[in-house]
Amino acid sequence: MEITQHAKYTCTFCGKDSVKRTNVGIWNCKACKKVMAGGAYTISTPAAATVRSSVRR
Repeated sequence: MEITQHAKYTCTFCGKDSVKRTNVGIWNCKACKKVMAGGAYTISTPAAATVRSSVRR
């Protein structure tokens, strides 16, 4: 769990691996300065992935 919260993730806006967690559920991209809400330990939760795929249909 600690490894996943300190890892860098890919930004959905600019595509760079520069998204880091700032607080619980708050994720900040250093490259494009976007702030995103996500999961507490990972940027995307399984529930969010399900909703995203349902909305796409």
